[in-house]
Amino acid sequence: METRPSISASTVIVFDTNVFISTFAFPGFSANVHDFCAVNFQLFTSEWVLNELDRKLGLPKFRCSIERRSAINETLRIRHKVVVPDNELPSICRDADDNHILQLAEFVNADFIITGDRNLLDLVQFDSTEILSPREFYDRYIQQ
Repeated sequence: METRPSISASTVIVFDTNVFISTFAFPGFSANVHDFCAVNFQLFTSEWVLNELDRKLGLPKFRCSIERRSAINETLRIRHKVVVPDNELPSICRDADDNHILQLAEFVNADFIITGDRNLLDLVQFDSTEILSPREFYDRYIQQ
C-alpha cells in the first residue's frame, strides 16, 4: 500500500510556469487545482518564474495583452509568496529552464511541484519534493 505524505495548511507547493499558462490562458482543470491550492496551502513562486510567464504569455499564440499579463502577475503575487532563491541552481534537467523550478522548490523546501512538463514529471521526486501533474495531485490529495 502506497503511503501518501499528509497535507495541511502548512503544505508548501511550487507551480511550474506551464501550469500557470494553462490556468490563465486556458482556464479549466489546472485553474481549479490552482484555485484550490491557493486557498488551502502555502504557495511560492519566484521572480524568475513570473518573468518567464510574462515572456511566454506575450507570445502571439496566447494573444495576451500587456494589461492582462499585468493582472495575472498581480494575482500571482497575491496568491503566492514571491522569493528570489539564492541557493545553487541545479543542473540536472534536459531543459535548463526547468532547473529554476527545482531551485525554487529546494529554496522553499516545497512538499510538491505541480507541473505538466514531462521532463520534470519523469524525475518523480527531487530531494524531498514530490513532482506531480495537476491531475495526479487532484486524484491523490483533493478528490476524497
